[in-house]
Amino acid sequence: MTRDDCLRDVKLDGLAKAIHRCNRVVAAFPRDPEPLNDRFLLHSLAGNNPAACRDVARAAKLAARLPPQRLDAILRQDLAQRQASCRD
Repeated sequence: MTRDDCLRDVKLDGLAKAIHRCNRVVAAFPRDPEPLNDRFLLHSLAGNNPAACRDVARAAKLAARLPPQRLDAILRQDLAQRQASCRD
């Protein structure tokens, strides 16, 4: 299992399976904000916005603990945009 497995082979008619797989990835990498960011997308596609917003809030907290050079710039931007969408 890798931290990138959340979005591997995702199909819209298989979102429950993808979320289940991503739950395992999040559990395997509890200090990594990226799987939570990926699960945000899966929950959003499944229409579960409260769960998506919980994930992005948790991911942002984890990201804030990392030194800036260790956080990918695209991930940083994703988190900011997704947090803003949760506030709207």
